[in-house]
Amino acid sequence: NPPVVQREVDYSLGKAAPWFPKGQSPILAELVKENKLPPVAERVGSEPLVLEGADGIGNYGGTWQRLANSPSDVGVITWRLSGATLVRWSPMGYPIRPHLAKSWKASPDRREWTITLRKGVKWSDGAPFTADDILYWWQDEQLKISSAPVDWMRAGGKVGTIEKVDDLTVKFKFPTPNGVLLESLTRAVCYSPRHYLRKYHPDLGDEKVMNATMAARGITTKRALYTALVDFRNPEHPRMWPWVYRTYKSSSPEGFVRNAYFWAVDPKGNQLPYVDRILFEVKSPQIIPIAAAAGDATMQDRHISFDSYTMLMEGRKRNGYEVYNWFPASRSAFTLWPNNNRLVAPGDEVSRQKAVLLADKRFRQALSLAINREQIIKAIYNGLGEPAQIDPGRESEFHSAKLMKSFTQHDPQRANALLDELGLTKRDLEGMRLFPDGSRMTWYIDFTDFTGEGPGQFVVDNWAEVGIRAIQRARARPLFSAEKAALLHDFTVWTGESEFNPMVEPRSFVPTYIESFYAPAYGIWFQKGGLYGDPKALQGGQEPPQNHPLRRAQEVLERARQAPTRAQQVAIFNEALDIAAENVWSISIATPPPQLAVVKNGFRNVPRNVIYGASYNTPANAGIETFYFEKPRESAGAIAQIKREINVVTPPPDAVNVDTLKVADSGGLGKLVSTLVYAILALGLVLVAFKHPYIGRRILLMIPTMLIISVVTFSIIQMPPGDFVQTRITELRATGDEAAVEEVGRLVESFHLDEPGWKQYTRWMGFNWFTTFNEADKGLLQGQMGRSMETQKSVNDIVGDRVLLTFMVSLGTILFTWAIALPIGIFSAVRQYTASDYVLTFLGFIGMCVPNFLLAILLMYWSGKYLGINVTGLFSPEYAAAPEWTWGKIVDLLQHIWVPIVVIATAGTAGMIRVMRGNLLDEVRKPYVTTAMAKGVRPFRLLMKYPVRLALNPFISGIGGIFPQLVSGGAIVAIVLSLPMVGPVMLQGLMTQDIYLAGSMLMVLSLLGIFGTLVSDLLLLWIDPRIRMEGGSR
Repeated sequence: NPPVVQREVDYSLGKAAPWFPKGQSPILAELVKENKLPPVAERVGSEPLVLEGADGIGNYGGTWQRLANSPSDVGVITWRLSGATLVRWSPMGYPIRPHLAKSWKASPDRREWTITLRKGVKWSDGAPFTADDILYWWQDEQLKISSAPVDWMRAGGKVGTIEKVDDLTVKFKFPTPNGVLLESLTRAVCYSPRHYLRKYHPDLGDEKVMNATMAARGITTKRALYTALVDFRNPEHPRMWPWVYRTYKSSSPEGFVRNAYFWAVDPKGNQLPYVDRILFEVKSPQIIPIAAAAGDATMQDRHISFDSYTMLMEGRKRNGYEVYNWFPASRSAFTLWPNNNRLVAPGDEVSRQKAVLLADKRFRQALSLAINREQIIKAIYNGLGEPAQIDPGRESEFHSAKLMKSFTQHDPQRANALLDELGLTKRDLEGMRLFPDGSRMTWYIDFTDFTGEGPGQFVVDNWAEVGIRAIQRARARPLFSAEKAALLHDFTVWTGESEFNPMVEPRSFVPTYIESFYAPAYGIWFQKGGLYGDPKALQGGQEPPQNHPLRRAQEVLERARQAPTRAQQVAIFNEALDIAAENVWSISIATPPPQLAVVKNGFRNVPRNVIYGASYNTPANAGIETFYFEKPRESAGAIAQIKREINVVTPPPDAVNVDTLKVADSGGLGKLVSTLVYAILALGLVLVAFKHPYIGRRILLMIPTMLIISVVTFSIIQMPPGDFVQTRITELRATGDEAAVEEVGRLVESFHLDEPGWKQYTRWMGFNWFTTFNEADKGLLQGQMGRSMETQKSVNDIVGDRVLLTFMVSLGTILFTWAIALPIGIFSAVRQYTASDYVLTFLGFIGMCVPNFLLAILLMYWSGKYLGINVTGLFSPEYAAAPEWTWGKIVDLLQHIWVPIVVIATAGTAGMIRVMRGNLLDEVRKPYVTTAMAKGVRPFRLLMKYPVRLALNPFISGIGGIFPQLVSGGAIVAIVLSLPMVGPVMLQGLMTQDIYLAGSMLMVLSLLGIFGTLVSDLLLLWIDPRIRMEGGSR
């Protein structure tokens, strides 16, 4: 009997039933008392979903701290952390249980499925949820906006239909049997809020509202506007989730508060969820396991790989958490995917020969046989697992022993024989094989930060032993995806995905869409109905030859999907697994280790046994609504903030009021960037007003300098091929559908890619504004840094929230550097060649030699192990969630902020000590010092009045480099310590080639550098009388 969270109840009992809605969170009870919400029974409805966790009835309150690896990763709230589908998996998969739907009924031949919804269920804004919302999704979104309906609505190559029976009943109809509709509905969100979205519909919407909103958001097409409004970061969009986004934020942490209208209760009638909110903190992928081990996460499963097992187990007692081992539905942690659809470029003989070899099963078999899996399992996986290819696994009904062990033995001799058989007998001087025509043969293995390098180097070395030269390439995700879509990759590295049940996710065995890495073009063709002759399938897809084994596998999958029983599905699909065993579509290393889940002590109702996979919406299938804190702790300020967010929606600054059609711009720290630019210009004018020739010359020199820097910066960031937008366009064009073509046109228009380079430059700088005075023509000169190519958000808005923190940390760093370097440098010079001078010199050299990010890692380790303090971020989790400032929060900030200050300042402090020491030694040896000493001037007075003052010149001169640091900060240190500073944003922009984000930030840093140089010149003019006496002519 597999565990279930859902409870079956008799809805005919009505108000007399123990489960009938009556209990609610104290926060919601206050809002009801204040007449800001209706009573709980009216909000939940008379037929609620009844859920009960493994530990029983819970307590209200608390903040669930989650970790994400990027701002877009917060989007898991839409599926893994909501699971608001019509039906839902149980913790261990089957049985599938009703969720938003109250019940379902299938016809004997599985052609018709009748879904009945719950009575009284409402959207998060209180509007009724009915069959009309499902019909709107189908008729007005899927059939009118989407380029093609979702593939799970196809059966036998034909698109099914959805009919409304009554307000609470819909009927799914298919031309042929659909035996896997329930499995599809566990993942599909097949509804949309008609009452909110219809006014923005490209064909049906309100023209005035759409035009005003497009103008405010800088969006050029109606379809793009619609896409932007359904994004999970739109607080105005009603949801069906347990926790909803009510307050827009451009940076982490981002919060999702309880849905006052959520439609589930526990067996005692208490409205769910128990937890008040989920708070996402963005950290780099490599830091997430470390942060989890430090106790920063309440419950974290995502981005926790088995590589971190030892570290997590060691920190359990110290940081108060447990480590659960969940069953992985994805049956490989590291898989190489050879590209059977390798693009052959015209006139490129290398790509042609690669395509021939990759499509030959003997080549794939040889590469698999060359790998020493036992060695890798011992070295990388600590001996856990056994050599295996991707297979549903022994625990699955679909398990294939033949596939699991196909070509997994380490047999270099047989691998060499197969490669020789392919004609790869020629070798170069290094012993590496050449193409049959004698040209150099090099293969590329592309991976991202999702999997990391893993055992990739072992594979490279094993292949080298049989004469195959391979090189690993770390790829940014956008470039990785674009090359995959364009079929330019040789081998990609990824994990498996939910192979445990191929009827849920068959992509590893049958190419079903673009994410079938080994044959993405065949996958697109299949997804678009190519198997049944749909001509649109060739738009971005490729038709497999009639006798191709992958085409046969696609035919087998279609038959299995139409089979009415599980036994029939298993029997039919076994042929596809046999085909995969013979052809080696993928090359895996070992059976997967458990999926680790870190759970804080006192966080209850989290099951210890869960099937983990994207296709199961884990951890939603574990009953996340029932998770609770034994002893919830929230500050008064946090409670007030949650209450305010539940009651009031705070939209983004460019949102438009649909009644007044005016922009609801609330300013915020995003305006800070513009203000800083204007402040610098104003200060320049003030300095000019002094009419000092030295100042005038310096300011006049700044103008051409900035102009040259702007041209050079723009040229450099445009120079590398394939910026983010170009990469995205390549990916879209590869799909070939109409929506992609329209999206390409929108990107070209939005970023003016059809204009010559010089015109793009003038737009970026804002020169056009001086002739048009149009808001849309503002650029850097007006303090507007444009929009990010990746997120389409204002760069000002992205970096604005981070500027203040970056300024504080960097200013603290500068003050620390000066406060330490000046006295030590003076002391070291005065006590030259003493024991203390030698000690300080030695420490200075160590400080200059140790990389600051390494020092950060060491401080993190020592603080956690010996002091019991987690120094990542700026606050501990309990204070990060509290908006109000208390003495406890101030003390907590001081416990954290010293680390980045000390780390970033160490190298600079060590260097400045040496500078001060050297310059002061030069000064004290000059004749005027000897003369003053001979006349009886006291040494200390003499030292401070003249030599020290003149020795300060290098410090003052260094201010020009300090000003950019106030914004950029220590980018790598900020990543390691998970600090929300500007540096990591700029670094990410450079890595993803987001030229407007990266270029604008580089220009701001250049401007600050030039301004800092001006300030240092002015200070030197004030401090050094020699410059004043000579009129600053030097």
